[in-house]
Amino acid sequence: MEKRETTVEELVELVNRLAANEPNVRGRVGEGPLAPLAAALNHLSTALDARRTVAPDPFGVEVLVAQSPVMMMACDAEERIRFINYTIPGLSLSEVVGKSCHHWTPPEDVELIRGHIRNVLATGEPVSYEHRPSRPLGPEWYGVQLAPIRDGERIIGFTMSLMDITNLKRTQLRLEQSNRELENFASVASHDLQEPLRKIQTFSERLSSTYAEALGPEGRDYLTRMNNAATRMRKLIDDLLAYSRISSKAQTLHLVDLSELARGVLGDLETTIEQSGATVTIGQLPMLEASPMQMRQLLQNLLSNALKFRKDDVPPAISLHATVDPDSNRCELRVEDNGIGFEEKYVDRIFNVFQRLHGRGKYEGTGIGLAICRRIAERHGGSIQARSAPGQGATFIVTLPYRQQASR
Repeated sequence: MEKRETTVEELVELVNRLAANEPNVRGRVGEGPLAPLAAALNHLSTALDARRTVAPDPFGVEVLVAQSPVMMMACDAEERIRFINYTIPGLSLSEVVGKSCHHWTPPEDVELIRGHIRNVLATGEPVSYEHRPSRPLGPEWYGVQLAPIRDGERIIGFTMSLMDITNLKRTQLRLEQSNRELENFASVASHDLQEPLRKIQTFSERLSSTYAEALGPEGRDYLTRMNNAATRMRKLIDDLLAYSRISSKAQTLHLVDLSELARGVLGDLETTIEQSGATVTIGQLPMLEASPMQMRQLLQNLLSNALKFRKDDVPPAISLHATVDPDSNRCELRVEDNGIGFEEKYVDRIFNVFQRLHGRGKYEGTGIGLAICRRIAERHGGSIQARSAPGQGATFIVTLPYRQQASR
């Protein structure tokens, strides 16, 4: 039987059936210039059928993606959806794929999301952010992760992963409200406790100045002890209030000049430095993204600590210097002294509230200063540690992010 020439209409029909993903589709291979193309399309259909018969790995990545609680999509550089692992209610996957990823986004939210996408496509850096949709179309809060899709050196699209963080955000907001209430309570309690202490000190001073002779040496000693106890109590209340504020108050971050802060702290400690004959060396310190108030308090506490725990017969020698590693985004501050030191087995203890390694009789303080330092470091995403030996001085090492991450 003589073969007839393959027609354009037959090829178009074959292509349409292949595009519809029909199984076992084959076309007639006739004669003429279009016959090789018909044969090539039949070969492609055979290859697609073979691929369909390969069973997916039951433990493969497809299972993880399909059953993930995280909504994931892959989009091209034109922000069109090319893959999605969940179904938008009322729509099939074929109705979603190819549409803009903003198609179902409220118009008032589009520019915010598009700005993050452009940043990923331009820089190739992942972006994480929290998003609260302007309309109640699903979860109240999303945690969103955007990351680039690369083809060699080119960025050809991006992935978008969305996780429902509504419960987490509600818990966070409740904690923030609780912390605000705790801070208010601490402020009120501090004021209410300070007032009777001030009266105790005022009347003890009046007794001491007006009736000193009548009281005699023993009476004056009792008044001095009472006044000292009230002073310590006021200092303790102030330190507890400072600790509670660091624990609960949201930080306002700025670019802080640590060198300028250190000079201010030295001015505050000028009298103590002169009386002890101390030498304080300040190295080159960086500009750090942090809370200015808390950084000043950190430096003040560390330098005061070094001045306090000095040897009796040796003038204090204290140094403050820093190193910065921009690649790892870390800044390391070191405060070194030649003081009395301590055994390193107690290193965890010294950063706890009310923990002291030495008696109050010789070294004044409430035992909260280093606990405040640790809390400040942790609130900035950093840490603090110490190196020491008895009689060999101490080194306090504070590691902080050089620049705070946008996701914090």
